[in-house]
Amino acid sequence: MYKKLSTYYLAIFCSFFLFWASTVQATDTPVGEGGYTITDIKTELKGKTLLVVLKGDSAPAYTEYELFSPARLVLDIAEADLAETIDAANILPENNFATLKITTLKDKVPQISRFEFTLAESHRYKVNRVENDLSIQFFPQGKTPAIAGTQAAKAATDEPPAALYDIVVRTRDKKTEILFKADKPIKKYRQNSVTGREGLPDSMYIDINNIDGSELVREKTVGTNLDKIRVATRGTGVRIVFDSGQKGLFSYDIKTDTQGLLVVINESTLHETPGKFGVASNTDSSPVTTSDPTLDALIDSSEAAITEKVLSPEGNVTAAEAMEDSFGFSGYQSKRISVDFYKIDLHNVFRLFRQISDVNLVVDESVSGSLTLALSDVPWDFALDIILNLKNLKKEERHNTIVIYAANNNFSWPERASDNLTFKADVEVIQQEALIIQQSINLSAEVMQAKELLRRAKIEEQNDDLEDAALFYEKAFTLWPANTKISNRLAALYLVNLGMNAKAVHFAKETLKIDKKNYQAALYAAIASANMDQVGDAMEYFSQSINGTPPMKEALISYAAFSEKKGQPEAALKLLNRYAEFYSDNVSTMISRARLYDTMGQTMQATEQYKKLLLSGYQLVPGLKNYIRSRQTTTQE
Repeated sequence: MYKKLSTYYLAIFCSFFLFWASTVQATDTPVGEGGYTITDIKTELKGKTLLVVLKGDSAPAYTEYELFSPARLVLDIAEADLAETIDAANILPENNFATLKITTLKDKVPQISRFEFTLAESHRYKVNRVENDLSIQFFPQGKTPAIAGTQAAKAATDEPPAALYDIVVRTRDKKTEILFKADKPIKKYRQNSVTGREGLPDSMYIDINNIDGSELVREKTVGTNLDKIRVATRGTGVRIVFDSGQKGLFSYDIKTDTQGLLVVINESTLHETPGKFGVASNTDSSPVTTSDPTLDALIDSSEAAITEKVLSPEGNVTAAEAMEDSFGFSGYQSKRISVDFYKIDLHNVFRLFRQISDVNLVVDESVSGSLTLALSDVPWDFALDIILNLKNLKKEERHNTIVIYAANNNFSWPERASDNLTFKADVEVIQQEALIIQQSINLSAEVMQAKELLRRAKIEEQNDDLEDAALFYEKAFTLWPANTKISNRLAALYLVNLGMNAKAVHFAKETLKIDKKNYQAALYAAIASANMDQVGDAMEYFSQSINGTPPMKEALISYAAFSEKKGQPEAALKLLNRYAEFYSDNVSTMISRARLYDTMGQTMQATEQYKKLLLSGYQLVPGLKNYIRSRQTTTQE
C-alpha cells in the first residue's frame, strides 16, 4: 500500500516549485491563525445577476465543486465560523434562480462549513478570492458578469480561465507543428520576439493571460530549427518561449485552434532580421521590442483577440485532428516518454524502462553494448521495441515480467513444480498461517475494521477516485490512530494529489505526535505550510525534516529553495553544501549555488562555480555552456 514513496517525494518537490511559480489557487489558500471567521455576508442583486461576498478576517482555505440533479455549487470552507450578527436563514435576497443552505460538518477534520447554492439551469457561476474575501457571482447562461462597485465584483467580471494541459509536437513536410492543447480555443494572446545575447539563442515567445499552465512540462526539446520550448507561469497566465536551434530565428505562424493554440515552424528558412519575421494571427499591432530572454526576467504582456480556424490543405479537417498520431492503431498505448540517450550502457537504459513501466524486467547477462537514441513523446514500449530491433534482441512477456535476451539465444518460462515441495517447507507454511491466524485473533475489532477500510481505500486509489480513497483512509485512522502509516499517507494524498494544504498539515502533525523522528511527515508539513505562506511554521518543520542521519535529500533541496525564496541566500548555500556532503552535487545544485553567489555579490565564487560546472562532465544545454564561457571571458578581462 505504501510502495513508491520516492514518487511522492518527486511530486512533493515539484509541487513546492510550482507554488513559487504560480498564483495561489482556491484549494491551497492559506488558513488564518485560529480558523476563519466570516464577519459579514454582502449581497447585491441586479436583474438576473447576483453577487454574494463572504467577508473574512483572514485568508480562507476552501474547496469548490459542482453537483447535478439539481445543479448545485458547493463551497467547503475549513474551520469557518459565522459571526453571531449573520442571519444564516435570510442571506440571499428574493430571487427565482438561486437558494442557499449552510451546514457545519463537525465530523470532518478539520471542521468544514458547507455553503450549498442550488442553481437554476438558466444560470452559471464564478468564484473568486480577493484577499480575505470570497465572491460568488451568479449570472445567466451566455452573459458576462456585469455587477461592479467592489473589488470582488470586478474580479468576478473576468472571463473564466482556461487550462493548458499538453504539448503535442509533430514534424513533417518541412514544418514543425506544435499544438498547445487546452480545454477551449485560445483566442487571446500576444506574440513577440527577442534577440539572443551573451550566447543565448534568438527566441520567440507567446503570452497568454488568464490561463492555467501548471500541467505543462517546463521544458520540451524539439531539436529542429526550433531547439526547445520553455514554459513559465507569469501572474495569472503563462509565457511560452521558443528557442531557435540555428543562428537567427525561424519563421512561424500562430493560429487559434479548436483544441487550443497551434504554432507552425517553417523548417526550410530562417529570418535574419529580428522583429520583422513570422506571421502571427494576432490583431495586436504594438511594436516588437528586444528584451531579456531569461524566463525569470519576463513580465506579463497585454493580450489580443483572434477567431481564426485552422484547416488542412484539403480544407476539411483541423490541424489538431491531422496531428493525431497512429500509435494507438499500431497497438502502442502505454505511457508516453521522451528520451535522449548518448552512448549510454544498455543495462542502464533497461533500468530506466523498469522505473517508467512498473513492469518486472529481467536482462540476460550476455546483453551488452551502449546506445545513442533520441525520441520525443512516444509510448515507452514503442521505444523499447526500437532498441530491441537496433541491438538484435528479443523479449518475452508474461506475468507482468519482461525477459530480454539475445536473438540467437533461447528462453523458456519455468513451470510450476508443486510436487517438489518438501515436508519442511509445508511445515513452515503451516506455522506461518498459524501465526497469521493468532495475530488476527489478537487484533481488536476497531483495527480489523480499519484494515478493511484500508483495503477499500487502496481500491479507490487504484481507480483514481482519490477523494473517496481519502475518506476511507480518514475513517481507518479514526479507528486506528496509532498507525502513523495511515496519517502519513493522508498527508501525502492531500498535499500532492488533492492540493489541500491545511489537511496535509493536520495529518502530518498527527504523525509527528506519535513519532517525532518521522522526517517524511515533517517535510509534508513544511511544504504545505510554505504553500500557505506560514513562514514560521514552514521553517520549523523544514528544520525538523533534515534531522535524519543522513538527512533526506528532498528535504535539503526543498529547504534550500525555500530559504532562497525568502531572501536567505547564506542559509540556502549551507543547505546545498550539506546536500553535496552526503549525496554529491548535480547540475541543479551547482547552478543554484552559483546563482546564490551572484545574489550575495560574490562574483568570483560564482564564476568559479560555473567553471566547475563546465568541467563536471554533466551534459549541459548549449545556452548554458555559452553563458558560462562568457562569464569566464568577462572575469578575465
